[in-house]
Amino acid sequence: MFRISRLLGLAALLDVWGGAAEATSIEAGVSAILQRVRPAVVSIHTLSSGIFRNEKLEDPNVRRFLGLPDDVFIVQSGATAVGSGVIVDSEDGYIVTSRHLVADADDVSVTLADGRAFEADRVGEDGPTDLAVVKIKAPGLSALKWGHSSELKVGDFVVAVGNPLGMAQSATFGIISGLGRSGLDADEYQDYIQTDAAINLGNSGGALVNAYGELIGIARGIPAPSEESTGIGFAMPSDVAMQIVRELIIHGEYKRGWLGLSVTPVAAIADGGSDEGQGLVVNELACNSPAERQGVRLGDVIMALDGRTFATDAAFRNAVSLLPANARITLDIRRGEEPRKLNVTLSQSSDRDTVVVEFPSATGSPACMPTGAVLVDVARGSVVYAMGLRTGDYLTAVNGKAAFSADQVRDVLQTIGVKASVDILRAGTAYRIELE
Repeated sequence: MFRISRLLGLAALLDVWGGAAEATSIEAGVSAILQRVRPAVVSIHTLSSGIFRNEKLEDPNVRRFLGLPDDVFIVQSGATAVGSGVIVDSEDGYIVTSRHLVADADDVSVTLADGRAFEADRVGEDGPTDLAVVKIKAPGLSALKWGHSSELKVGDFVVAVGNPLGMAQSATFGIISGLGRSGLDADEYQDYIQTDAAINLGNSGGALVNAYGELIGIARGIPAPSEESTGIGFAMPSDVAMQIVRELIIHGEYKRGWLGLSVTPVAAIADGGSDEGQGLVVNELACNSPAERQGVRLGDVIMALDGRTFATDAAFRNAVSLLPANARITLDIRRGEEPRKLNVTLSQSSDRDTVVVEFPSATGSPACMPTGAVLVDVARGSVVYAMGLRTGDYLTAVNGKAAFSADQVRDVLQTIGVKASVDILRAGTAYRIELE
């Protein structure tokens, strides 16, 4: 089946390149793609000085396996890294790559397909998408044309080109295995292309191209802890990468908007009913954020953003993540049985690190007013600890009604088997915790 799927994919190239249904024509089709693509894919080498914590040993599972205590960290002096990049502007020498490859580097060098090597200047980085742009000054560069990832379908033929394991200009092929994938690392933006084209350590920042040789993805990584290809690799969609790269070249950063809330699907907590299972409920709300200041409340159900509906919290988070600072959006919400429209102007994402929360909240949001009881003694390992409550939390509501004493929480806990919710305020963020 593995071989058949690839032969079918290769056969599809015959229409693109006008070949006959024979092995030599298939090979010619793939070769033609690589002739276009490989000159635009580069190897990137970085050198970082200083003292660094070993990120692999930050994984609690690895630490437990090695018997390392929680308060001991392994560091190393100096570090080198090897990865990939793609030339997207031949005239000005702009190259897109992975942020994690160059973020802490003191020196970045680029080796072209023809063997020439150049020192690179960092142009801009974007953490949520793990994308970065560097620049070189060199004559005779080749660049790839952006393709449209929105046109991809599962089963489409793709080729990955990069510098895996230090093997420069390596090419692998396969198909699109899935779209809209999430759950890779902790990136804020999670909407990856999945492919079975072999992707290994060092492929990050490299090219994923379609049968026309167009850049439809930037290789992101693999999920295997061993960092070896397992037939599942991911790439950042070109439609997203193109938008980010354009801003990095112009401004050196992507000035992302900040809304200040998190959501979870209503269906995950609803008891039943078709209407009750629709939408995304606000279960976290940053006090003094744009959302809180402009009327969003903990427990509101978001039905649409600018007319777009979202089936998952990841899809909603991705949409918000790409909104620019100062963008004006409209949220269709349901509060109880009442539908409402809220117009919200996003601030810049950096504002979330500088927000000063004053009590009581200037907006009067009940979730951001610490009028409830302070939980001063939540024992580690207790039932309420397991449910998410912590010492110092402000209890603001139980089942949507204002709370005035810790006894209300005890009353809720005594109703075992009955769903209930507790609203708390912790360090300037309001949370709704669902209890069962």
